[in-house]
Amino acid sequence: MPSPGQAELPWGRPGTPSAQAPLRSHADPSEQSERTARVAPAPLPEALSQRVDDAEPASARTPMLLTVRDVEAELQLGRTRTYELVRSGSLPVIRVGRAVRVPRDALRRWVEEHTA
Repeated sequence: MPSPGQAELPWGRPGTPSAQAPLRSHADPSEQSERTARVAPAPLPEALSQRVDDAEPASARTPMLLTVRDVEAELQLGRTRTYELVRSGSLPVIRVGRAVRVPRDALRRWVEEHTA
């Protein structure tokens, strides 16, 4: 019961079960499912609708271009040293706008050239 001068809150007092109850949607669940059921996915263009079972998943593919972080991991070097190699021109890089990428094959050749 609220004390004089305080109004009863519709959601209850803090710590009471009604105050801790999750918020519920006011929409009728049957209306919700009707709205969702009416939306049909757009058909895919014929070129995209062909099955791609033979294609490798994106996670299994090896990227052609590596980020500086990828190069760090491949060479097991620190961030600063890797950026020094990129900045000095020692590592072969491709610049696309502000992005710096290292071709995977060029990195392998660089490692082979610098192997004593």
